[in-house]
Amino acid sequence: MKLARELSEVEAKKVQSFILFGGVFTTLAIWTKLEDPINLPKMFALVLFAAIVFGLSFPALLSAHRLTAGSKRIALGLVGLFIIGLSISTVATDVKHTAVFGEYHRNNGALSYLAFAILMGAAALVFTPTNSVRYLKFYGTSGLVLTAYGFLQATGNDPVGWKIDYNPFITTLGNPNFTSGFLGISAIVLLLLALEANDRKIQIAYVVGLLADLYILKRSGSIQGLFGFLIGAAIIILVKLWLVNKKYGKIGLAITLAAGTPVASAVLNIGPLASRLYQGTLKNRLDYWNASINMFKDHPIFGVGIDRFGEYYREYAVQNQVVQGQITDNAHSVYMQILATGGLVAFIPYVALIIFVTFIGFKALLKSTGTTKLRIGGILGAWIGTAAVNIVAIDNLGVAVWFWITGGVLIAISTPNMLLVNGSSEVTSKNGKMARSGINKKKIKSKNLSLGDQFPIASVLASGLVLVTLITLLPILSKSQDIRELKSNSNQLDSTSYLAELNKQIQENQANSQNLILLADIALSQGEVDLSYLINDQIRELDPRSFYGHYLPAIAYEATSKPAKATMFREKLIELDPWNTSNMLQLIKDYMAVGDKTSAKKVIEIIKRIYPGSPAEIEATALLVG
Repeated sequence: MKLARELSEVEAKKVQSFILFGGVFTTLAIWTKLEDPINLPKMFALVLFAAIVFGLSFPALLSAHRLTAGSKRIALGLVGLFIIGLSISTVATDVKHTAVFGEYHRNNGALSYLAFAILMGAAALVFTPTNSVRYLKFYGTSGLVLTAYGFLQATGNDPVGWKIDYNPFITTLGNPNFTSGFLGISAIVLLLLALEANDRKIQIAYVVGLLADLYILKRSGSIQGLFGFLIGAAIIILVKLWLVNKKYGKIGLAITLAAGTPVASAVLNIGPLASRLYQGTLKNRLDYWNASINMFKDHPIFGVGIDRFGEYYREYAVQNQVVQGQITDNAHSVYMQILATGGLVAFIPYVALIIFVTFIGFKALLKSTGTTKLRIGGILGAWIGTAAVNIVAIDNLGVAVWFWITGGVLIAISTPNMLLVNGSSEVTSKNGKMARSGINKKKIKSKNLSLGDQFPIASVLASGLVLVTLITLLPILSKSQDIRELKSNSNQLDSTSYLAELNKQIQENQANSQNLILLADIALSQGEVDLSYLINDQIRELDPRSFYGHYLPAIAYEATSKPAKATMFREKLIELDPWNTSNMLQLIKDYMAVGDKTSAKKVIEIIKRIYPGSPAEIEATALLVG
């Protein structure tokens, strides 16, 4: 059997299922026994399902260049270009572990983005306007599950028992902002399902679910999801009005534009609605975005490194921030994050892909009619709503996975020869024959044949990729679990046993600077100062610009009355964190402790230059006099 070929209907449906279950499990996955109970499980689920999808859809992916044409081929080409650009930036990144697996508690590394791209590419090949309803139901159900979990958190009945002081509505995503963003887009899907439902009872059920979804969104305290929902809902309602009567559609469009302008202005703290809609956190984001631009200016081609924003932020942050000394490990904008960390080689294909998918989505919307028009409008609304939220959001895996799946589905249903004809699932190809894009038109001899019997190489490839995924990621999960247990067992093990376990974990994490930072901190808390020095040496070897690789030994030497040794680390911290006067003040204290007034004066001059007349300058001068 040919290696490169279209998929049968049976095969295509299985790929669809794995794509959709991949989205569901990535969103809902948590594992409380891990040191990172949110993002590591999500990365595991994401990569595992992407591996299966890639293996099973490999024949279609391999033949996509000749079995697809026009806009779909261009879209898939842009997905491929993004993968190439991502790979180039990954190779150029200074710390490869972070580049591949991502930053601690984020995991937005190349592996996650590769998985996203695979899901999008496969979705573009296996979905049709008719079966895209499966995508809607899976997405909507995920939103309802998070909504139900939100009600448990609202009533104090959270089965997990997360300890969150500022807002309990973190659901399975780890942050109220992520909850808001996800529920806002899933509400768009629920609205579309409600409008498409023919059964009144089912329609009422979707409406109730939609209202519950929006209630938890409001309780999250974040407006990210609200704006995403308003964008998507506006598109759906306009399409619905247009289908009822073009005159109503035109009136609705005018009202939307008139109402949308003051709302959009309010987000920027402009206009009469600003007091109600503007959130002060946007000011913080402006600091992060300025740092992103500064990183890009110095590293325009390859960026500072995939998911390396956190280790470069202190150096590239603006001098006067909204909250002086505040740090972050993400640009809080997907676009700015990719620009700063991936450079132009990743940013250009990423933005080009988003623009092109949006373009073909609008083009298909204008050309389609009837129920197809509403379906395309709803999915386009979810796509644009998410793309808009991404301007001010972090690429949380549980949220982002549906953005990429949505993009793939939109590509699939926006291809000109994939539009429904008179409500039928059959489509007309360019030569006028009835066909299904990405699905084999030949009948399978036996419906009972397994996927492996039809094409065993695809199944073998999928199995092999699953095995590679397990071999690669299970040790990472295991080490995270070991670190959590080590932290919690500090009072249950005697000092000898505890030290032995600590040393064991240090040996097992020799290539992971992020885990070594956690272990160095544990060593310090247990009074194992000499061991912490050795750990920090390894951290700096893996990541020479690691902030904590210099900060932890500095405070350790100061705590053991060795200020002379602490100075070399404090000096390096000035390079890594040039606006941090707290570090400078401590360095002055260290210099004065060893009688080095000359060096202390040089640090004081730095403080005077960057913050003249500040409390830090006054304190620094007093230290010199004292």
